[in-house]
Amino acid sequence: MKITQANFNKLLDRNFLFEQRPKIAAATSGGPDSMALVFLLNEWIKKKKGFLIALIVDHQLRSESSIESKTVQKYLLSKNIKSKILKVKKNKISKKNMNEARENRFNKLIEYCKKNNLLHLFIAHHLNDNIETFFLRKVSGSNIEGLRSMQHIVYKKNIQILRPLLKYEKKEIIKFNNKKKIFFVDDPSNYNLKYSRSVIRDFLLNNSKHNKQIKNDFELIINYFPKYRKMIFQILHNLVINISAKKVSILSKDFFDYDREIQIKIIELIYKFLMPNRNFLRYKKIMDSILKLKINDESKTNLGGMHIKKDQFLINFSY
Repeated sequence: MKITQANFNKLLDRNFLFEQRPKIAAATSGGPDSMALVFLLNEWIKKKKGFLIALIVDHQLRSESSIESKTVQKYLLSKNIKSKILKVKKNKISKKNMNEARENRFNKLIEYCKKNNLLHLFIAHHLNDNIETFFLRKVSGSNIEGLRSMQHIVYKKNIQILRPLLKYEKKEIIKFNNKKKIFFVDDPSNYNLKYSRSVIRDFLLNNSKHNKQIKNDFELIINYFPKYRKMIFQILHNLVINISAKKVSILSKDFFDYDREIQIKIIELIYKFLMPNRNFLRYKKIMDSILKLKINDESKTNLGGMHIKKDQFLINFSY
């Protein structure tokens, strides 16, 4: 899909929800993806008479990171785009790996947005990033939920995290930057083969046949997922005997007739219904609870603050 300001504006207006004069932040690393995003957002926000700030996180993993951050800020200033450098504290850097850097960066971004009442945080992940994520998760044995990879909208601590570039390929982003003569920096860690994502990226770049097949597999998952969700909700509907704001009761025998993965999804849905403000449950903890319930005819357990009690006929979930 080709990137133009017009189709980007339509994508935002048709698929995302904002206040009348949006106040938004854009994670801006200085790379081609985030620089394209911040320039697209800057033109869009002018039409909305809103407010945009580019958030530059100095992760301090490389000696050049502080200089790069200031260079990006200076360039954005020359284009009349407001920005803020968020510096990661030294005591937050111990492992010095990509996962730690990603977590530190994300925490700094969320923290700033909450403190400054910014409800919308834009991140520049694109289609190639998502295919890499899909492949990484497939290799690690992820279930269908995980294989959906990154979503256009997620919520973290009441901040709406938006990824409007997920349908655009990297090559289209580069074309857009070149056409608009947008400056960007190149992070050398993207090519460091000691990181698993860099290995995946290198493999996909140099194996076009496999790249095409993996992309097809990813699109198959995306297209199939709504049918899968509908099936899970139908199963849950058939299992439920009683339901209220604080309690859900399902048929015990019928529940255990289903495959283990479906059992896990049923419990996750019930948990989200009863405990909407809690974090997601860990796979292993759900598995342990299911095994305990299956072994004993009458048993009790606790799962992330949700009480589960099984008798001869029912499994009761409450808090």
